[in-house]
Amino acid sequence: MAPKPVNSVSSPTNATPGGDLDRYIALGCLHIKQPANISQESPSRTEWIEIVPHELPDELKISIGEEAARLLEARWIRLFLHRPPYTSTNLHKLVRVYVLPEDWGRRSIDRNSKSLKGSLRQLLQSIDISPKAWHGDYRAGDVCCFDPWAEPELSSLYYLFNTLPSPAPDPGSIKNRYTRAAVHDLLKSATASEWEEHGEQALAGLKTRLYAYQARSASLMLQREAAPQLQLDPRLETRTSPTGQRFYFGARDGSFLQEPRYYETNRGGILAETMGLGKTIICLAVILASKHHLPKIPAAYQPPSPIRDRVGSLADMAASIMGRYSIPAKAFLEESEENGVGDLTNLKDTLERNMPFYEIPLDLPRINRNTRIPPPRQLVLSSATIIVVPRNLLHQWQSEIHKHVLQGGLKVLVVDSIPKRGNKAKNTQELGDNMEFQSELPAPTKLMKYDVVLFTRNRFEQEIQDGKDDLGRRVVSGVGRNCECPYIGSTRIPDCNCINADSVYESPLKRVHWLRIIIDEGHSFSSSLSNAVLLAKQIQAERRWVVSGTPAKNLVGVEVDMSTMDLDGCDPALQRELAIEKRKTFGLDPDNIKAAKALGQLASNFLMVRPWCDSSEGKLEWDDYIYRHEHHYRKTYSGFSSCFLRTLQGLVVKTRAEDVEKDIVLPPMHHRVVFLQPCWFDKMTANLFIQVLRANAITSERTDVDYLFHKNSVKDRHRLIMNLRQSNFTWTGFSLSDVVSTLEASSKYLAKKDKTCSHEDAQSLLESSQAVSKLATSKSWTALSKAHEVGMAVENWPEDSKEAFALIHPADPTMIGVTQMIEGQLHVDSNLLSQDPTNGLELVGQTVKARDMGEKAVASSPLQKTGVPSSLVGDQQPLAGRRAPAIASKSSPKNPSADKLSKNTEDTIMLESPVRPKKRKLTLAEEIANLPVDSSLCNTRLVGTTSAKLTYLLDKVMQHQATDKIIIFYDGDNAAFYIAQCLELMYVNHRIYARTLENTLRSEYVRLFNEHPDVRVLLIDVACGALGLNLNAASVVLIVNPINRPGLEAQAIKRSHRIGQTKEVIVETLVLENTIEHAIFNRAKKMSRADHQEAKELEDDAGIIEIIQNAQILPVDDEEAEGQASFALLKTPQQVFGRPNRHKYHRYGVADVKATNKPQKKAKTSKGAKEARKEGGNNSGNADSLPTLPMRGLVYGDTESGAREPLADPVSSIFGGG
Repeated sequence: MAPKPVNSVSSPTNATPGGDLDRYIALGCLHIKQPANISQESPSRTEWIEIVPHELPDELKISIGEEAARLLEARWIRLFLHRPPYTSTNLHKLVRVYVLPEDWGRRSIDRNSKSLKGSLRQLLQSIDISPKAWHGDYRAGDVCCFDPWAEPELSSLYYLFNTLPSPAPDPGSIKNRYTRAAVHDLLKSATASEWEEHGEQALAGLKTRLYAYQARSASLMLQREAAPQLQLDPRLETRTSPTGQRFYFGARDGSFLQEPRYYETNRGGILAETMGLGKTIICLAVILASKHHLPKIPAAYQPPSPIRDRVGSLADMAASIMGRYSIPAKAFLEESEENGVGDLTNLKDTLERNMPFYEIPLDLPRINRNTRIPPPRQLVLSSATIIVVPRNLLHQWQSEIHKHVLQGGLKVLVVDSIPKRGNKAKNTQELGDNMEFQSELPAPTKLMKYDVVLFTRNRFEQEIQDGKDDLGRRVVSGVGRNCECPYIGSTRIPDCNCINADSVYESPLKRVHWLRIIIDEGHSFSSSLSNAVLLAKQIQAERRWVVSGTPAKNLVGVEVDMSTMDLDGCDPALQRELAIEKRKTFGLDPDNIKAAKALGQLASNFLMVRPWCDSSEGKLEWDDYIYRHEHHYRKTYSGFSSCFLRTLQGLVVKTRAEDVEKDIVLPPMHHRVVFLQPCWFDKMTANLFIQVLRANAITSERTDVDYLFHKNSVKDRHRLIMNLRQSNFTWTGFSLSDVVSTLEASSKYLAKKDKTCSHEDAQSLLESSQAVSKLATSKSWTALSKAHEVGMAVENWPEDSKEAFALIHPADPTMIGVTQMIEGQLHVDSNLLSQDPTNGLELVGQTVKARDMGEKAVASSPLQKTGVPSSLVGDQQPLAGRRAPAIASKSSPKNPSADKLSKNTEDTIMLESPVRPKKRKLTLAEEIANLPVDSSLCNTRLVGTTSAKLTYLLDKVMQHQATDKIIIFYDGDNAAFYIAQCLELMYVNHRIYARTLENTLRSEYVRLFNEHPDVRVLLIDVACGALGLNLNAASVVLIVNPINRPGLEAQAIKRSHRIGQTKEVIVETLVLENTIEHAIFNRAKKMSRADHQEAKELEDDAGIIEIIQNAQILPVDDEEAEGQASFALLKTPQQVFGRPNRHKYHRYGVADVKATNKPQKKAKTSKGAKEARKEGGNNSGNADSLPTLPMRGLVYGDTESGAREPLADPVSSIFGGG
C-alpha cells in the first residue's frame, strides 16, 4: 500500500486512468473493522493510504468485502484506508471509495461486465456519503447511505400536474430574430395598444385581445418550437459527492458519468390549459405569430446549391438561399407592404417559383439486377399547420377562427368527408373569410398555399390509404414479379389483376414537410395502433402539439374538480390548495398507472420525444425510468422519479390556477343540489321497484342465478339498476299484469310452509306487497301504464272534448297524455282566427284514442328471473306507440335471449288509424294570432305533471328562458323525449345533443344554440356532452339525474362556466328526496377517489349494492292518490292555448315526416357496434336512432310580401331524423 496525501496532485494528462484521481468520482466511505495484522503505529496526523490490489492482505480483503475487492482488481474503483492520529481510540476504520466513471478509460478498462456491475450495485448499499465520514470523523448517528435507486418524487400525478410552474417565456433565449419578434408581438397582444382602434392587435391578423396568461402560454409554445433547450438524459440524475463534486448517476443500470449527456427538448408538447381557458385562441395566436415561417431542412438531407442551366437572376438566387435556410421572407414582405412600402407581388411570386424542397432516398435492404429502385421521396417545405379535431368540434373551430382572426388573416382549408347521403356536388365550397371546404385533398403545390388545413379526425384517418390501391394492395419495392394472371377465355389476352402503380393513391400530406401539426382533444392519440396515430407518425412535421385539458384519464386541473363543490362563503384559493394537498400522496391504483402510461404513449407515438420514441439510438421503455424501482431488474413502482418530473415540465404547458386568477375573474358559479318531494306517481314507482327487488331476493332465497345479485347475474342487475336510476324521472314500464304477477308470486311464497326466509324477510315482503297492491285499483296509474305517457294535469279543458282527451274520465284535474295534449293544442292554435277554435277538437281526441287503441298492446311481461318482470331487465322501458316506429331494436339477431328480453318492450309496427284531416299551411297572421281576452280557452292551464322532476324543470325553464339560455343534462333517451315534448308544448325552442346523432349535426346544434337568440334550451346526453364543447352562451345548467361521477360531473359543468361567460352561472342537480336515488347520491359523495376508480360501474360498489338491497318502502297516504294531491304541481300554471311567440318556434321547428302504414323493419345492430355504444355511456335509450318530435306542420319563411310560405327544403328534426 502506497501512502496518498489528502490533497493529491493530478497526474499528467497522458497518464493511465489509474494514476489520475481527478478522473474518478469521490463516492463515499466504507466502514470496516480494523484488521489486527495491519495495525501500525498511529501517525501524529490523519493520513489516507491507498489500497493497492496486488498488495491487498487477505484480512483486509475480507474486511472490505468480496465486491470491493473484485472492483478494485478490475480498476473500476480506488480505495484509500484511513489512518487516524494516535489520540483516536475508535476501533472502526474508514475506507474512501472512488469510482471510475463510464465516460473515462473505456479503451483500457472493460465496462460491459454484468457481474462487475452487480458487484458495484452491492457495494453501493454499504457506502456512507456523509461529509464527516469522508473527512475521517466517524459517528454512528451521522451515517448517510448512498441511495442506489432513482431520486423519488413521492407525489401523485395529479399533484405534479397541478403544481407545474406556469409558463414564463424568455424572448432573449430565442436566437432566431423573426421568432423573437413574433414572441414580443404575442406578449404585446395582451395589453391595450393603438392597434385596437383599428380592430386588431399587435400580433398581425389577431382580432381579439389575449389575456396575459394566454399570451405567455402561446409565447412559451413558440419558444419551445424555435429554441429547444438541452435537457439531461432521462436515464441520468445529478448527484453530489462528499467533496461537493457533481456527477451523474444512472439508477436503472447503476452507471456513473462525470460529464452529462443531453437530449434536445421536443419542438412541441401538450397544451393542457384547464378547459374553458381558451386553448383554441392560444393555438390560433401561435399560428398567426409563425405565419410564413418555414421548417428547417434536416441536416442529413440538406441539398447542395442548385446548378442552373444559365446564370440565375439575383432575385431567384436570393429566394433559393432564403428557402434552403428557412428564412421567413414572405412574412417580411407582407409586413413591409402593411407598413406602406408598396406592392411587392413580384417578389412574392419569385419566392413561390423557388419553393424549397429536399429529397429522402429510400432504403433498400438488398439490391440485384432485377431490383426496382423507386425514386427518392421528395418533400416541399410548407409554413402551414395541420389541425385535427373531433368531428363534433369542427364547427366550433370554424366559429373560433371567424371570431378571433381578422378577415384574410389566415387562409384555411377545411377537409371533411361528405356523408353518404350528402350532395356529391359539394366537394368544394367557399365558406367565406378565406375559408374553403373540400372533401378531397388538392395537389401539394396547392396545399402549400393554405396557412391552416383543418381536418376532422375521421377524414384524417382516411389518408392511411397512402401507398394502396382500391383493393388495399401496396406496391412492393425490390424485385418485380412477373404477371401470372390467366387468359380471357380462349384468347391470348391476359385477365390481369396485378397491382398497377398508376392506381395507387399517394397522399399529398406525405409529400409536404409541414411546419406544425396540432391534435385537439389529443388524449385519444395515446394509442399506438390507431390509424390516426400511425398516419401522424408518417407525416413529416417539425412541431407537434397535443391540445387537451385532460391529457390522461382523470388528469384534470384542480379548478375542474372544485366546480362540483359548493364554495359559497369559502376562500377559493385556500380550498384549491387543500384539494391539491388532499390528493398529493402517490398511489399505485390502476387508473393512475394507466394515466402515466397514456402520457408516455403520447410522448413516444405522436410527439416523438427522444429518447422515448423509435430512433437510430434505440428507444427507452417509459415505465423503466419514470418510476423509482427499488430492485435491480424488477419493477416495484415505489414512486415517481425525478426523471418523470423533468419530462413532465418539458412537455406540458399549463398555467396554475392562481396565476390565471390574476388575469381574469370568471363570473361566480353556484352549484346546489335540489331535493324534490316525490309525488304519488313517483312514490308508487319507487315502491314497485323495491317490491320487485325484495320479491326477487326473498323468493329466490338469494341463491343461484335467479338472484339478481348473484355473481352470474351482473348484466341483468346492471340493467335493472340502470332502469331504477332512470325511473326517478318517470317510468311507464310496469303493466297491471306485472303488478299482479309479482303480488301473486310473493303471496304464494309467503304461503309456503317450507319457506326458509327469516321472519324479517317475510315481514318486509308483506309490507312492500301491501304498499303496491293499491295500484291494482288505481284507474289513473293503470291508464298511464297502458298509454306509456307522462300524465299532464290540466284544468278547464274544453268540456265538449274533455272525455275524448282524458286518460280517465271524470277526474279533476283532467289527466291527459302529453302527446295527446300536443295534438289538441296544435288543432286549437291552428284555428285561432276561426269563430270557434275548438270545432273539431273532439274528433282530434277520438282519433288519437282510436290510434292508441289500435296499437298492438304490450303483452304482460313474463318473469325472466324469480319475481322480476322482463321489462325491468330489458334495454329500455316500453315506448308510446307513436314513438315506437322510430326506435329500432338494439338486440342482435344472433342473441335470442336479448331479443326475448326486449320483445315485449319494443313495438315497431304502426296499424291503421282513423283518417284525420290533413294539416293545412298556416299564415303568419294565424301564427301570431291571440285568443280573445274573454275566451274560456285562456283558462285552460297546465297545473302539474306525474313527475316531480319534470314539473321542476318546466318551472325552471319558464322562469329563465326569456333571459337565460339553459342546458339540461339528461340520462336516458326517454327522459330526453318527455322533456322535449313538454318544451314543445310550451313553444320553447330547443335542440337535443344526443349520442345517436351524426357529429356534423351535433356541431350544427351547438352552433345554433350559441349563436341564435331563439334557441333557448339544449338537452345534452351526459354520455357524450362532457368533452370539448364550448357552451358559454348558457348560464343555467340543470342536471336531471345525479351524475355521481365527480370527473364526469365536473366536465359537464365546465361546458358553460368558462371564458366568454358574462353571467352568473347557476347549476342545479335534481334528487328525489328519501328515495334510493338520494341514498346513492349520499354514498357517491362519501366515496373516495380510489372507491370510484375501483368501481368500474357505480353499481359495482359494495356500499351502493347494500343500499339497493336494503331500500325502504316510501310511506304513502291514501289522500295522496286523489285529485291534485297525486300530481307534482307547477308553481306557475301555464296557459295551454294561444301561447305568445309561437312563430319563433316554427323558425327552427321540425319538418313533417310522412308516416307509413307499412310495418317497419328493425335495424340490425352488429355486436361490435353494441359494445361500442356500451362504452359510450350507460343510457338505456336506443342507440340506433331517436324518435322525431310531434310535428307542428311545415317550416315557414318570410317572403318580401310578408306572407308565410313553406321553405323549399325540410329542416332536420332536433333529433336529426328529419
